[in-house]
Amino acid sequence: MPEISYDKAVNPLETSVFEGCGEAALDLKTIARDVPCQHACPAKTAVPEYIRLIAEGRPDEAYRINQEDNVFPGVLGRICTRPCQSACRHEHTNTRGPVAICHLKRGAADGKKRKAVPLPAWFGPSGHRVAVVGGGPAGLTVARELKRYGHDVTLYDHDEVLGGVMSLGIPVFRLPRQVVAEEVAAIIDSGIEVELNRDIDAALLARLGEDNDAVVVAAGAGRSIKLELQGLPAGVGIGGYDFIKDFNMGRLRKLKGDILVIGGGFTAIDCARAARRQLGPEGGNCSVMYRRTEAQMSATADELVEIRREGCGIETLVSSLSARMKNGKLQAVTFIRNALGEACDSSGKPSITPIPGSEFEVPCNHLIMAIGQERVMEILPPGTRFTAAHQSSRKGLFRTGDFHYGSQDVIHAVADGKEVAAEVDLFLTGEVRKTKRVKIALESRDEGTDRVRDHDLTDPPEMPVHPATDRRGNEEVETGFGPAAIDTHAWRCYLCNHKLEIDQDKCIHCDWCIRVSPRRCILKLAELELDSDGAPASWTETAESDEATYIWINSDECIRCGNCIRICPVQAISMRKLKLEDKLCGGGGD
Repeated sequence: MPEISYDKAVNPLETSVFEGCGEAALDLKTIARDVPCQHACPAKTAVPEYIRLIAEGRPDEAYRINQEDNVFPGVLGRICTRPCQSACRHEHTNTRGPVAICHLKRGAADGKKRKAVPLPAWFGPSGHRVAVVGGGPAGLTVARELKRYGHDVTLYDHDEVLGGVMSLGIPVFRLPRQVVAEEVAAIIDSGIEVELNRDIDAALLARLGEDNDAVVVAAGAGRSIKLELQGLPAGVGIGGYDFIKDFNMGRLRKLKGDILVIGGGFTAIDCARAARRQLGPEGGNCSVMYRRTEAQMSATADELVEIRREGCGIETLVSSLSARMKNGKLQAVTFIRNALGEACDSSGKPSITPIPGSEFEVPCNHLIMAIGQERVMEILPPGTRFTAAHQSSRKGLFRTGDFHYGSQDVIHAVADGKEVAAEVDLFLTGEVRKTKRVKIALESRDEGTDRVRDHDLTDPPEMPVHPATDRRGNEEVETGFGPAAIDTHAWRCYLCNHKLEIDQDKCIHCDWCIRVSPRRCILKLAELELDSDGAPASWTETAESDEATYIWINSDECIRCGNCIRICPVQAISMRKLKLEDKLCGGGGD
């Protein structure tokens, strides 16, 4: 009988190799789509991997993954802005909110049995010297990474303690200093030289440029932006960052009277909570005054709950106009009410329009202006211009963190520090010595993820907090999850780094997998369009079996329960584990 020749539909596997290491654009695109929390994290933390280890009772290993990826697990487990949680697949698959990724990170840090230690180097000594100016999260990150690349590093800072905003710009009741100290030590103990209490100016940077092969400026954005108010003399009022720094260093005197904090960011909320502690429970009023609504505030919903529990007020849709003084002392501030506009300003937030005739006065004895910080550009040598990426017009001079893009947060500083370290290493060695690839491992059909649909039906416990009536000083407000709560939260994770996929050459279109899937995650497709890298771009569903080309798993809806694998009569469905990892080149091994 003659052989019949016909064209087969493309088998749209979403990785370049079935097992092993994938380095194609398709592999990186697939893991970014399949693991949205990791992709949303600026530092690309392997979220499902460390959460699985927590669920298995292995906090030290979970901490080690976080230390590798985001450098400061104990810190970020408390104060991260949590872009990963906004991307969590639970946000559109059930009503109980995202996985508590941030709090679980803290759970691993608090529950580990061993103290944080330096990570191993990737390469041997290079003979190159690099100066890093600024000991905040970006500077510490770039110093750690450059040391791992094999370069000698000296870190310079103008304060008496390392950590930058982590040590000085976040109140102790949110971030205990011993947590910062341990994770800073794990960096410095790798062999980094440190010089504290240094005057950071143009002369120092010029001298460092002569004495080193490269200089990275990570001086942050530590100068508070001034608020210009009619009737407010110079020197009256204090910047938000300056206030928190004084609070953390124990330099604030006891406050009396009414306090107003102008601003709506993290620093404004921290200032109000710190000021309330300085006033004491019997002191005056303390309120945050913000020109938009709470929906546009940077603070988390939890923080807004806690600030009210602590006796602070929040007034929104108001802008300051003028100050009233008496005998050289501040008495009150006048505000005007605002309406939100349709258009957005440069920040992406709704514009505001003052409402004529709505002015009102609020008593005020102390004014804290938490409206942002800016970079001190005068520390650069004269004539220095910044060019592409992190580089400048001066050969070998780089910038990173808040000094690169303006005031942001710790997780973005970490990510930027890692990026500039790679750029500096390329500048020094002339080669790219570290890239990314996806490790792909086939999982046993019998093992699965151990997840069941019931894990989605549990009510996640809330973070326990110190009683509001007992918050007098620097007691940490959030006290951390206990073992039972950690277990409940960890098992909510879908473990999205597990990829379930149908081999179209084996599939017999019996539809059994569709029938047992708890969500509408397995689709019958007439067409599946792929982009130039081979990743799914669009598809057309069909209800008719004779029109179906593929039975296909939509990873965006899959909850990794494994029902489809267990029911498939021809073993056409596989589950593989994807892991984004470093690939070392240029003598660093593989």
